[in-house]
Amino acid sequence: MNLKSKVLGAGVLFFLGGGIALAQTDSTRVAEVDEVVIVGYTAVKKEDYTGSVSKVGSENISKKNVSNVAQALTGEAAGVRVITTSGQPGSEPQIRIRGFGSVSGNREPLYVLDGIPFNGNVSAINPDDIENMTVLKDATATAIYGSRGANGVVLIQTKKGKSGRDVVTIDTRIGFNAPLIPRHDVIRSPEQYIGLSWEALYNQGKLSGSADPVAYANARLFSSAGIRPQYNMWNANAAQLIDPATKMVREGVTRKYSPENWKDYGFQTSMRSETNFSISGGEGKTTYYTGIGYLKDEGYTINSKYERYSGRLNLTHQAKSWLKGEFNMGYAYSDTDRNGQTEDSGSIFWFVDNIPSIYPLFLRNAQGGFVNDPYYGGYQYDYGTGRGFGALTNSIADATYDLDNRKKHEVNANFFLKADITKKLSFETRIGGQYYNNSRNDYSNPYYGSSASQYGSLYKVRTELFSHNFLQLLRYMNRFGNHGVQAFVAHESTDWKYNYLSASKYGLVIPDGGEFNNAINQNPAYSYLYNYALESYFGQAMYDYNGKYLVSASVRRDGTSRFLNDKWDTFYSVGLGWVVNKENFMQDNSVFDKLKFKASYGTVGDQSGVGYYPGYNVYNPGNFMLLPAAAFDRIGYPDLTWEKSKTFDAGMEFTLFKNRIIEGAVDYYHKTTDNLIFDNRLAPSTGNAIMKVNDGLLVNQGVEFTLTGHVINKEDFYLDLSLNGEWLNNKLTRMPIDPTTGLPKIIDLAESGFGRSEGHSLYDFYMREWAGVNPQTGAAMWNVSYTDNNGNGKFDAGEQIGSLTEFLAQNPGATILEATTEVYTQATQKYVGKSAIPDLRGAFSVNAGYKALSLSAQFLYGIGGYSYDFAYAGLMHNSVVGNNNWHTDILNRWQNPGDITNVPRLTSNRTGDTNYNSMSTRFLTKSDYLVLNNVRLAYTMPNKYFAGLGLNGLTVSLTGDNLWIQTKRKGFNPTTSETGNSNTYRYSPLSTITFGVKTNF
Repeated sequence: MNLKSKVLGAGVLFFLGGGIALAQTDSTRVAEVDEVVIVGYTAVKKEDYTGSVSKVGSENISKKNVSNVAQALTGEAAGVRVITTSGQPGSEPQIRIRGFGSVSGNREPLYVLDGIPFNGNVSAINPDDIENMTVLKDATATAIYGSRGANGVVLIQTKKGKSGRDVVTIDTRIGFNAPLIPRHDVIRSPEQYIGLSWEALYNQGKLSGSADPVAYANARLFSSAGIRPQYNMWNANAAQLIDPATKMVREGVTRKYSPENWKDYGFQTSMRSETNFSISGGEGKTTYYTGIGYLKDEGYTINSKYERYSGRLNLTHQAKSWLKGEFNMGYAYSDTDRNGQTEDSGSIFWFVDNIPSIYPLFLRNAQGGFVNDPYYGGYQYDYGTGRGFGALTNSIADATYDLDNRKKHEVNANFFLKADITKKLSFETRIGGQYYNNSRNDYSNPYYGSSASQYGSLYKVRTELFSHNFLQLLRYMNRFGNHGVQAFVAHESTDWKYNYLSASKYGLVIPDGGEFNNAINQNPAYSYLYNYALESYFGQAMYDYNGKYLVSASVRRDGTSRFLNDKWDTFYSVGLGWVVNKENFMQDNSVFDKLKFKASYGTVGDQSGVGYYPGYNVYNPGNFMLLPAAAFDRIGYPDLTWEKSKTFDAGMEFTLFKNRIIEGAVDYYHKTTDNLIFDNRLAPSTGNAIMKVNDGLLVNQGVEFTLTGHVINKEDFYLDLSLNGEWLNNKLTRMPIDPTTGLPKIIDLAESGFGRSEGHSLYDFYMREWAGVNPQTGAAMWNVSYTDNNGNGKFDAGEQIGSLTEFLAQNPGATILEATTEVYTQATQKYVGKSAIPDLRGAFSVNAGYKALSLSAQFLYGIGGYSYDFAYAGLMHNSVVGNNNWHTDILNRWQNPGDITNVPRLTSNRTGDTNYNSMSTRFLTKSDYLVLNNVRLAYTMPNKYFAGLGLNGLTVSLTGDNLWIQTKRKGFNPTTSETGNSNTYRYSPLSTITFGVKTNF
């Protein structure tokens, strides 16, 4: 595809949609530039390529303030989903390309950095060093990567210098991170919370037959059956505190103290600062790029931060007329604090959202006063002795006193040589790899929390990874008349090694000493090695006739050490393209400036997600009477082999009208994955829980589209609108064989809330169905399918069907009736007609500029589908009062006979009532969303303001990331997990506002 560019006198570019637009105040010139994309092991004009690729340039990457460059792909390409599962700065997002490529295997794409498969941490790559990222989607683009291309490929190209053009660039940004995305609304008033607690106990007494429910509630409100007396923060006992008529705190009752808002102490507005400095250029036969960067990105939770020092050097030298060499090396050192992020009582997020508002952060004495801390000074934190919620823990205190720190040294490098044997034939070789050393240091203080009884503890982990890749390639390129040919054959070998070592000690001599020599007691230490090797032989050929008719083909044979018996497989692709606008009959048309049709078919494989030695029986070492021993762990899977996908893709690319007002692309894909790596669950009598097998058939099909409209394109003003989207359909068309029956498995319920069976997607919800609230009693109800065994026309205990799909398969033609039940365990699990897969998902953006001022905004959207709001379900509980907070929706609870509501009565851990928030369709939530992902306002100062300073350009910008979200329920964010489900412990993504200055000279 050609790109038009308007060149600004100051030399400052604004990249918009599919084009490069530059504002200029005096004159404009337009140039046609062929867009070149790197695909596999070849650079090709996009117009001449038959595959499906999306290219994201440095201009779009630099608009976003991210510590991990993978996050910059968010919203940039149709069919590419970026899932930010944690707001911890520097964390790795999940990338999904064109749906769900596997059931139990790997779903992550392959990253390729400057031609070398990348196995390190993507966060180690400074986004400022990146020239562009290209996403390969279909088989034509990915089959050349064989067993590693099953889930798509992300190619990352770093910046290089240009001969005769020396450029020094300084880019500095400073801003802040904040939790602007809302969390669930919970009861914040202690008076409101204690009133609801009293009501729950009142109902408990009433339902248990108490003659005086008021006295029942008063006696238990502040007791071991309710809230412990030391947490009565009022100058009153229960009878004096609560008015039975209103079930609320009486007017005039005073507090001994006011509890702290835990959110105010757990969350913070924090700083983000980044500076990048680069020098690039060249002279004669040599070009260079060198860049260094520093980033300090603090999270919005206390003691959560990511600090990175990075450097990159790219050198290119034409040693001889026939010999060219390149050297590329990057280094990053990162220092990360991850306090308060465990998925247990150490989670700040769990505490902030779920601790009842009656509990203070700091310990109080009998009079309500603070207690001084004898060890650290200040006030002593309350570790909850007798507290119903999080007893003996305090996540904010732990995040303050303890430490969870990780330090990484990461190096990636490669060396490339190209020798021209003839003008048409060349030999290329590239060797490169990655190394990282990661150290994790956990310190738990000796005075409070989980290690107090051990007098403090230390836990250390050391991991080391080294991988290298060696490529040899023979390439032929020729053009004769109207015919163009390029082809290559190659060999590639990969070796990967990962070492792990962990140890822990306890009993600290010096309270704050962080080394093992400071501890007196040793726990067992562990270490192990993972490694694998991959050997590959492959080739590719591309042909075009007059730039109109395009053909490409590739084949690759891979062998892996992961499989025991069946190590080798072959993958291939064939692609066709037709550039219609070059036909004679299209010369006089006034609609299509560009029009290309393309189609491809091919196979790719997957050998990840199975472990490193799946073919062998596994034993755990132990001690038997002081002698070495080995205990059986699991059986091996010697016949396990490649998961294989067959992909068909058809699409079109077009631009409309001579001035290219509209640019677009539409692709349809159909991907069939067989030999699925499936976890087959075995009968307990076998002594094994799971047998990994190759079985089953999964189909992903979808349509993705991209449209860019250049609405206004004048000399000093432009306006572009862009839209991309993806429709996806996912279905299991064959289930694996059930070893207990020898027949296809009826249904697999391995993932909570979902059923996997023939004819359904991986993410169709399978659960009990909510039937509302009994208006007379306030009890919760669920639907039950039953067989009327006694013929009385109503449901009786014992007639229920546990799992409807299994029952129907085993009892075809059976008569099934429907009823409701107030006993959760009697309710029927079944497909409820809802899926976690949305109808449409994508992004749209606005890009505008007037003279030297530019404004861009990007929105993400999702339409259709459902997600399970686990966090909300936990806040709608019916457990012992004082054990958890409630969502404000609890105010809509049933209170009196005749009330019509969807929130059942409150009781306190009453048998049966505790299931009210158990998994059912009650907490399935529409997962439609609209997110303001990025806004950027930039101004490029006219030359006259800095002409005497030797500068070539000066741009100031104000950027906001992840600023706003609209969903079905406040606090519910379906963009943070693959299925959209919420999580009580999730670190919600950061919101970032940054001011930046960029100059070059």
